[in-house]
Amino acid sequence: MKTRFLPVSLCWLFVLAVSAAGQTLLFEKTNLNEWAFHTDKEGVQAADIYSFADGVLKCKGEPFGWLGTKENYKNFKLEVEYRWAEGAKPTNSGIFIRLCGQNEDTFLPKTIEVQLGHKNAGDLWGFHGFTLPAPKGADDRFSEKDGNEKLGKMMGVKKLQDREKEPGQWNAVEVLAVNGFVVVSVNGKIVNWVTDAEQVEGKIGFQSEGGPIEFRNAVLDVLP
Repeated sequence: MKTRFLPVSLCWLFVLAVSAAGQTLLFEKTNLNEWAFHTDKEGVQAADIYSFADGVLKCKGEPFGWLGTKENYKNFKLEVEYRWAEGAKPTNSGIFIRLCGQNEDTFLPKTIEVQLGHKNAGDLWGFHGFTLPAPKGADDRFSEKDGNEKLGKMMGVKKLQDREKEPGQWNAVEVLAVNGFVVVSVNGKIVNWVTDAEQVEGKIGFQSEGGPIEFRNAVLDVLP
């Protein structure tokens, strides 16, 4: 069994993370008109999929699409909690970061996806040519595919361990993105990282892809 360690070069990221200028509570914006939205289903509006109630962003999971910030970010720390709706079967969803392009023929944009799909929470994917190479020593966790009708060229890095709680319970996710580094923690443990991600600004989005999911306590720290 291989023993894996975080690269020493990641340590400074955590020092940087505490030097953020200030926090933004993303879900203080409860008017859906204040958010970007996309779906490939004609005539569907954001309110047909998403709603806010008591500080929780509720997503029906169908039709497929995403709700995201209108602002673009490159370097940041994002903390958010999610759970599969009580009584609903856990399915698929994700958090988009550095969302920087949208093919109108698909609900999936050019972006990094922090995967939340059941049993895969913490996987990382780059869609439509978003550069997301494997970090050193992680070739066994890396996959690359080309020509997908909905996803284009894809790069993926599998998580190191499963930290997802039982369906219906809240899970805490932290995403730290600084230049080429992206580090993902689930329920207090680092589960994935990359060191040479494409360095672009983009939106932060919450995906609709399969079944009812809820998000709360989305806190964003913009980093230098």
